[in-house]
Amino acid sequence: MATKTPIDEKFEKQDFNLFDALLALDKKDYGYIDKLNAEQQKKFVPYMMTHWMSAVKGTGDIQGYYLRSVDYHANVNLFNDNVQKHPKLQWLMLCAASPGIGKQFHQWIPHMSARVTSLKDPAKLKDVQEYYTKLYPKSNSVELDSVANQFVLSHKRKCYLAKVFPDLKHTDIETLAQLVTDNDISQYEKDLGN
Repeated sequence: MATKTPIDEKFEKQDFNLFDALLALDKKDYGYIDKLNAEQQKKFVPYMMTHWMSAVKGTGDIQGYYLRSVDYHANVNLFNDNVQKHPKLQWLMLCAASPGIGKQFHQWIPHMSARVTSLKDPAKLKDVQEYYTKLYPKSNSVELDSVANQFVLSHKRKCYLAKVFPDLKHTDIETLAQLVTDNDISQYEKDLGN
């Protein structure tokens, strides 16, 4: 059995360090999570890691890669009921998202309000524009305005569907919102006599 070195003991005594974890992800260190003690592993929050990892300062190519890769490799299945029970699997999914090109500068981008993301309140155009400006600072305002307008229209439809069908899961509302048009909603309201 191997004896612990002073470096191992120092590592075990420290709290979970977000920036060390991000560096390990940038380096595709699949074994990093195994080095954490039980207390440190409890402080590993995959949702926060996806949020930090997906936002990278750098060229548009590397920003786009991280954003799409984190979504594809981790975000899509990270909150699956079965996957949530396995933090190591979540860590491996995050590692898979990294291009493995070394340390990157990850930044925190604030979320939209919880009431907007939970479909309780419709998104406001100004708030969405500000959010996308922070997310894509190098994009031109015409493109951002167009994307923000599309988001607000789509979000309004989702809020309506969440109100009409309160028992549907968020993912089902997302799917339904892609299938239903504003004309369908108008006709539905008309048929109800509203």
